[in-house]
Amino acid sequence: MKNVSNKKRGRENDYRQVEKSTCLEFLELYNKRIGKNIKFERFGNPNLGKGEPDCICSDGLNIEVTTVFYDNKEAKYTWGLIDFLKKRISKDRYEKKYPDNTLYMKNPNQGLYDSINKIIVEKNKKEYHYDGKLFLLIYSRPAISDEKDIEYYIREYRNFKNIIFDEVWLLLSNDHHMVFQLAKRNDDFLSEKARKINFDRINK
Repeated sequence: MKNVSNKKRGRENDYRQVEKSTCLEFLELYNKRIGKNIKFERFGNPNLGKGEPDCICSDGLNIEVTTVFYDNKEAKYTWGLIDFLKKRISKDRYEKKYPDNTLYMKNPNQGLYDSINKIIVEKNKKEYHYDGKLFLLIYSRPAISDEKDIEYYIREYRNFKNIIFDEVWLLLSNDHHMVFQLAKRNDDFLSEKARKINFDRINK
């Protein structure tokens, strides 16, 4: 039970580290855009009211942070790598449990597009305790996709309605960081003619 508890605590710390680093990287780029100096102040309290957003910043800005992956398999592999790097699991166990499936995806970009849409839809179902503005920040560090793929997603594959977030942003991390605004409050990209997602895993 102690090992399970320690692993759970370690994973929670991992999430917090990613949330804060993502928020800081975003604020650096966002501040340059708008000419302000908004700063990270503290983590949100999940037990206050219906739960605060992940990051509480200055100037009344509140940011809910999430990470997007091609699919659940990639998510498990990524967090497994963190476990290995932090020596929570052995090399043998890591290689057996978390094989690299990056090369065995059909239309990987479409998997990423679908994941982004699903995240925004699900996050719009939540309620948050906050004062000021509320942003949704999606962090992406894709192995294959790049800025042109994200621009194509914005033109052709957005399929969601944003009701509660003042703005929705994506922070792309490849060789360097870039931010893309995906939506403003009340933007509606739902369409019966939305492009079909054709993503799948290919067996070795």
